Amino acid sequence: MVEIDRGASESRRDKGPNLLRVIMAILIVTVLSVTSLPLLSDDSSSEIPPAPIPAGIAHTSHGSISIIGNTGFNHSNFPNNGVVSGNGTALNPYIISGWDINASSADGIGIQGTTDHFIIRDCYVHGWIFTHNAIWLYNCMNGIVSNNNCSNNDYGLYLDSSSSNNTLNNNTCSSNTHHGIYLDSSSNNTLNNNSCSNNYHGIYLQSSSNNTLNNNSCNSNDFYGMYLQSSSGNTLNDDTCNSNAFYGIYLRPSSNNNTLNNSSCSNNNVGIYLYSSSDSILSNNSCSNNVYGICIESSSDSNNLIGNNCSNNNYGIWHSLSSGNTLFNNTCSSNNWYGTFLSSSSGNTLSNNTYISNSGNGISLDSSSSNNISWNQVCNNTLQGIYINSGSNNRIWNNTFIGNNGAGIVRNPAHIQAYDTGTKNRWNTSGSPHGYGNYWSDWTTPDNNFDGIVDKTYNITGSMKDYYPLTIPALPIPEPAIFILAGIIIVVSLLVSRTRKKPSLPTRG
Repeated sequence: MVEIDRGASESRRDKGPNLLRVIMAILIVTVLSVTSLPLLSDDSSSEIPPAPIPAGIAHTSHGSISIIGNTGFNHSNFPNNGVVSGNGTALNPYIISGWDINASSADGIGIQGTTDHFIIRDCYVHGWIFTHNAIWLYNCMNGIVSNNNCSNNDYGLYLDSSSSNNTLNNNTCSSNTHHGIYLDSSSNNTLNNNSCSNNYHGIYLQSSSNNTLNNNSCNSNDFYGMYLQSSSGNTLNDDTCNSNAFYGIYLRPSSNNNTLNNSSCSNNNVGIYLYSSSDSILSNNSCSNNVYGICIESSSDSNNLIGNNCSNNNYGIWHSLSSGNTLFNNTCSSNNWYGTFLSSSSGNTLSNNTYISNSGNGISLDSSSSNNISWNQVCNNTLQGIYINSGSNNRIWNNTFIGNNGAGIVRNPAHIQAYDTGTKNRWNTSGSPHGYGNYWSDWTTPDNNFDGIVDKTYNITGSMKDYYPLTIPALPIPEPAIFILAGIIIVVSLLVSRTRKKPSLPTRG
């Protein structure tokens, strides 16, 4: 029986390294194949010709226009109301079109208390600072304001006092003293393709809900690109808010349940800023070259950040005094300091995010507890992959750590990839027969029973340990970490091969 067991043991030792090399070779080929797929895609978007520039519009000089009530649209009774056609029905709306209006002494176009359908289009309304509005709608419904130039006024387009079901399209609202477009207590409106630049704020929503903003451009304003104050249930899609002095998009207290998708917020102080605003969805936004890519502060709870690119800022995502948020599949790479920083924030989930080549830490926690950090790719950050200054009961598991803090392929006490001086933090799950930890590129062997768990714990700077470090990462690894990982696997394979016991040569009979 003893001889049979020894033979079985030797057979396993012979097969183990061969099996390990096969697994490693398959892993290398698979990962390299996955990461090369984008190179094979055919992106023909660059071949799409630019949109044609519309021809110039000839404007006719006209005095200020004031319409009060539906009867005010009657051109026969009010011959100076600027109406050129229409009867106010949905199929034949009143048309105000083609006017050049100087708004220095009164609002350029003011409409109050109407429900009939109307269109204001192709007008040039201009004034002087701190004077009047270009176009002012007060308690109006069913209006379309399209292709107007509203520049050098106090406000460009102003929707006031329950103005709803209006559409603002393709307007230029620039160099106004206050806001390019201002909605005050006005809901269920649609704003598409407007340009609001070089104003105090680009677009400002005050106590206005359930509006839809698509493809608006709010650049180079004195303070904010888009400002939402006590405004909930709004949807912002494909907007551009770049090069504003303070914030690209700013959600102020009680601006809840908003959706921000596919917007560009770059070269601001803060790309997107949530302050005391909760239950919103931020997805697929690009926030780069800001001081802060996305900033969440002061009880901004239960928000979902999904698929945002917060790279090349000072801080990718700054998260303070807020709880219950989910950060999923965001990219926070090449920032001048941290990828994501949590301060006094608990009960948040950071999962499937990418933190590569940040000049500070990939993820940093300060006085933050009970957070779940898992399935993240944390690679080649100058300082620690994850740094926990204080906090307790955080769970960190199944993350991939490669080359952080100068780590090589062999653990060096001077280059540990994580730091934790908190209490009761766990760097692995519990389970039977063992838990599930993290992958550390400098700690992948030994694994004598080939269960995918390194047989020795990974000691983290401070007092914590990963008791079940993984031998291979659980996620595909992006460039440039893939090359480091491939090198590690090759070196480990060679070491295993060299340490294998050579078979004894047969003796001659």
